Amino acid sequence: MKKIINGFRQIFDFAILAKNSNYKFGEKLQIFWVLLTTYLGSKFSKNKREITKNIFDYKVTAYDYDTLLYLIIEIFLSTDYYFDIETDSPKIIDCGANIGMSILFFKKLYPDCSIMAFEPNPYAFELLQKNVQQNNLKNVELHNVGLSNDIGEIDFFINDHKGSLQGSFNKERGGENKIVVKTQKLSELIRDNHFDLIKIDIEGAEIQVIEDLFSKEKIDHFNRYKIEYHHKIGGEKSHLSSFIQQFEKNNFEYNIRTNFSKIGEFQDILLDVYKSRKMSKMV
Repeated sequence: MKKIINGFRQIFDFAILAKNSNYKFGEKLQIFWVLLTTYLGSKFSKNKREITKNIFDYKVTAYDYDTLLYLIIEIFLSTDYYFDIETDSPKIIDCGANIGMSILFFKKLYPDCSIMAFEPNPYAFELLQKNVQQNNLKNVELHNVGLSNDIGEIDFFINDHKGSLQGSFNKERGGENKIVVKTQKLSELIRDNHFDLIKIDIEGAEIQVIEDLFSKEKIDHFNRYKIEYHHKIGGEKSHLSSFIQQFEKNNFEYNIRTNFSKIGEFQDILLDVYKSRKMSKMV
C-alpha cells in the first residue's frame, strides 16, 4: 500500500513540475506524458535493452528508464542551462555531453546554434552519436575525448552500469572499472576567439580545463560559463576560491547555487559565470 501511495505522489510531483515549467501548454502536456511513461517503464518494464522516447520534436535513446528520467528532469525541467542572448545562432561548447540531452535542450532553445561537444565515456558517446544522428541535428561536432590540462591518455573510471552518469578521472567519483581514454586541451581545440556559452560538467576535471584556458589566456573567449563544480570529491582539499579567482582576474561575475552539506562532505555546486549582466539573465 505504501508503494502505491508513493507512486501516486511521484506522479503528482511530475504534474507539478510540468505545470510550473516555462513551456507552452501543449508542451507541458507532452513533458508530463513522457515523465509518466518513463517512470512507469522504470517500475514495470523488463526491457534490458536501449529505450527510445519522444521528447518534444526529438527522439532520445538511453540505456535505461531511470537515467532517462533523471536527465529529462535535470535538463529540460530546470533552468540550469537556460540562457538568453540576442543572436539566433549562438556558438556553444558542451563539455561532458553524456548521451546528448543537453545538446537537445540547446537545440530546442536555439535551433540554429552550433555546438562542439566532448564526452570521454565510450558507452555514453555511442548514444550521443545516435541521438545526434537520429534527430538530424546540424552544426554539431562530437569529440570522444576527455578534456584536461594535458594531452595524452589517462585512466577513466566507470561502474558496471552502462547508463551511469558518473564516469570520471577520479575513482572516488567514477566507479571500480578502469578504462583508458584520450585527453586533449580545450585551448588547442577551439578555433574561434568568441563563444556565447560553455557548459562544463566533467566530474572534477573542470579544475584542469579552466587552468588550461587561463594559462593560455583564452578564458575570456567565452561570454558565459555554466559549470558543475565538484567540491571535495573524496574529501580532497578545497580549491573553490582559487578556481573562482581565475574568473575574477578576468573581470567575470558569477552566481553560485548549492545545497548545504555536512562539514567535509562532497558538494555539487552550480556556477553561472558571466562577463556582464547585460549579456543574459536567468529566468
